[in-house]
Amino acid sequence: MRIIDKLMKEVREEDFLIRVRPFANDDGDWSGEVDISVMAMPENPLTDKDYEQLMHFTKMMCASVAIMEESEDIRKIINEYVLNYIDSEMDIDVELEEEYVEKTYDGNLVHLNFNTKTGGSA
Repeated sequence: MRIIDKLMKEVREEDFLIRVRPFANDDGDWSGEVDISVMAMPENPLTDKDYEQLMHFTKMMCASVAIMEESEDIRKIINEYVLNYIDSEMDIDVELEEEYVEKTYDGNLVHLNFNTKTGGSA
């Protein structure tokens, strides 16, 4: 099963998704810029009021990126929270096909190497 097909099976009609798409420079390295988008299913079963509230909440999460860029104090607070609570107490399991992805750990960094069966020639 293709990874995209597996992901689509995980998405429910009531889900709100935040997509983070990195931009690369001419060398193919991450430029530090991202496009953040909110995605919701057209057939979302929530009431209009609930949908609006959840969409607003999701937009607030996305807005936190711009706020962190503007406020060093908030950026430090969020960074410390992630380091002390998210990274250390939560076991975040990235579900990836093991035959396709090699994971290595360097402190609080996870490096992913996407090796495919076709070696990128598919």
